[in-house]
Amino acid sequence: MYIVIAGGGIAGSSLAAELVNRKHDVVVVDRDREACEDVYAETGAVAVHGSATDVAVLKQAGIEKADVAIGAMYRDTDNLTFALLARSFGVPRLIVKMRDPAYTEAYRVAGVDAVCNMIEMFRHRVVAEIENPHIRVLTRLEGADAQLVMFAFPENRGSVRIRDLAQLPAFRQNCVFAGILRPGERTIVMPRGDDEVPPGATVFAVVTPGHLGAISAFLGEGTGPGDGA
Repeated sequence: MYIVIAGGGIAGSSLAAELVNRKHDVVVVDRDREACEDVYAETGAVAVHGSATDVAVLKQAGIEKADVAIGAMYRDTDNLTFALLARSFGVPRLIVKMRDPAYTEAYRVAGVDAVCNMIEMFRHRVVAEIENPHIRVLTRLEGADAQLVMFAFPENRGSVRIRDLAQLPAFRQNCVFAGILRPGERTIVMPRGDDEVPPGATVFAVVTPGHLGAISAFLGEGTGPGDGA
């Protein structure tokens, strides 16, 4: 895909490197000439020097043929302007990094397809790490009160079938098992009822946020909300 990224800072350059590694055609636009030179040297992505809110610069970056446009600049005002311009050029998919939640509605009106709310992501990750340090939240499911999480099945418990695990109080409600990565293996198994979860296996599950405390209690690790020492 042809992807234009507005902003060659830490977020934009690291994203460019990942997308180039995945064989996408990437162009990064930044008003800082040194940042452009660094992006090209470190990622191999094409770098265009100039403002991503300037129509002429965007045309130079090939915005008219872009499949995806990504706003990764520091200020929401710049990302919003970039998104509006990209949409006017007919870019089919717009993604932005949002710092200030006050811009949520503005991005929606601008037709942005996906908004990465940095403050919300930070808040949820920190709270999860404090209350349930041995459960890793991988992502929140957009439009649903649910999260994809992973955790290590305790070494001090014997192997258990998925169907039996699902009947335990900690997993009986608001939890769907999505995958099992057994020790020493590299392939995630999509679990069925008779599949076994051995000690030390990594388990992937979709759960509601309020259910993490119950899973932590089962694991014998972490401190769910309200569990004082």
